Amino acid sequence: MESEFQEHPQVQASKHGFSTVLSQCQAMAEFSFHKGIKVPESIMVKLEQMHAQDESKIEAKVLTQVHNRLTDLVAPAKPETIWLMSEETKKGSWLLFLGRVPLIRKMMLVAIISLVALIALSLSSYINNENMVASMFDMEGTRLLYVQAILLASAAIGASFAALFKANSYVTAGVYDPKYESSYWVRFVVGLIAGIILTQLIPVNLDAVASAASSETGGAPVSHAALRITMALVGGFSANLVYKILDRIVETVQSFISPTVPDDPQVLKQNLENQFRKQELEQLALWSQGIVAIQSRLALEPNMPNSKVQQMLADYLNEIMNAHEER
Repeated sequence: MESEFQEHPQVQASKHGFSTVLSQCQAMAEFSFHKGIKVPESIMVKLEQMHAQDESKIEAKVLTQVHNRLTDLVAPAKPETIWLMSEETKKGSWLLFLGRVPLIRKMMLVAIISLVALIALSLSSYINNENMVASMFDMEGTRLLYVQAILLASAAIGASFAALFKANSYVTAGVYDPKYESSYWVRFVVGLIAGIILTQLIPVNLDAVASAASSETGGAPVSHAALRITMALVGGFSANLVYKILDRIVETVQSFISPTVPDDPQVLKQNLENQFRKQELEQLALWSQGIVAIQSRLALEPNMPNSKVQQMLADYLNEIMNAHEER
């Protein structure tokens, strides 16, 4: 008998979805007021009425209208980003000074721990020019552990710095999407791997690099240990650089195994023609979309003045001309 009085899962999901959308509307309204964006009084009246009502009595149509209107006001910021930062602010965590996005706070802690580890490990007598120049296959025991640990710490600083710089740009613009959080941690781990590969597995003439660096700094000697640590940091910051180096090595080895055969001129000509036709079709599709958009606009506003119609057509013609010039 109890199951007969339990709410259907779809009803519960609908209520939860309404609650989330209503919370996003509240967060976007607060964000708009903080940023000095003018919010229509009718929107705030509807929002207040829905906030006072029971969730089961909220009309989907009204909620959708309010959410869409607020989304247009806060654009290009995303509702989910604004709502996420609002919820994190309400939690009142003591780490809130590091940022209102969990990823930023975690990455900041990783960067601080890596920096402290780098400074602490550099105080060891194992970190010197002799050990840093030696390969990982020429060392063992504690000496190898300290060298690899300081290289990992340096790579972690570079990887966390790159992730923080990229994520902060999205957070500042209000377009950060939490679903991409795992991609930042993937880049961080790839940065650690790239730092070790660049310093231990790719042969680099440190003497040549040191002499080039000393000539740039006016003859001042450059430590080999500092170069190794800097290379690990660069590898962590730009894992794509290490990928390109490895890809170039693979291409070089492959060229010795199977030399490249020049392509048939007829095949190249056919490929170019197919590519040109594809670009033409894509351009025609874009122009068709523009024409359909103008037709939809005219259908929604049948009493639109002729001057506005002419201005709209002139703007669209300018877009077509600019696209043609760029091609």
